[in-house]
Amino acid sequence: MNVTFSCPECDQTTRQELAPETPRIDCAHCDYAIPTSLPADANKGIDRCLVCGCRELYVRKDFSQRLGLTVVVSAMVLSSIAWGFHWRYAAYGILFAAALIDVLLYFSVGNLLQCYRCRTEYRGLAGLEDQEPFSLETHERFRQQAARLAEAGPPPADPSSGSSPPG
Repeated sequence: MNVTFSCPECDQTTRQELAPETPRIDCAHCDYAIPTSLPADANKGIDRCLVCGCRELYVRKDFSQRLGLTVVVSAMVLSSIAWGFHWRYAAYGILFAAALIDVLLYFSVGNLLQCYRCRTEYRGLAGLEDQEPFSLETHERFRQQAARLAEAGPPPADPSSGSSPPG
C-alpha cells in the first residue's frame, strides 16, 4: 500500500510505501513519526485513516483534478474559437474528442481511497469497491469544521504544562 499525506507538523507532502509490519509513517521532511497499526490483512482494506484516525473515507479516481479541468477548459475554449469562425463540425469534433478522452481515462485510471479530514490518499488497496463514494454532505461538514477551528485560533496554553501564569 502507498500512502500520500500532508505532515501535521511541517505541512509538507510525503509519500511512503507501507507494509503490515511497518510500525509508523514517517515524514521525509521533518522526521515526524505517526505510529500506525496496519491490519494484518491490509489487502482487505482499511476502515480508518492511519494519519488522523478519521473513519470517514471515500473512493475517487486516481487522476489529477487539475489536469482534468485543464482538458475540459481547453476543449471549451478551442470549440468556442471554432464556433466563432463558423467551423461547426470542428467545434463539435473538439467537444466529442474531449468526451472520448474523458471516457478512456475513466476506464483506464484506477481508484484511490481518500480521507475527508486530512485528505490523505491510499493507493494499492484491494476492496475499494466496498468503500463509499464521495459525499458532498460529509465533505461540507468537514470543511465547515475546519473553517470554524481556523476562525477560533490556536487553543490556549495548558496551565499544567509548568509555565507561569501571565502577570
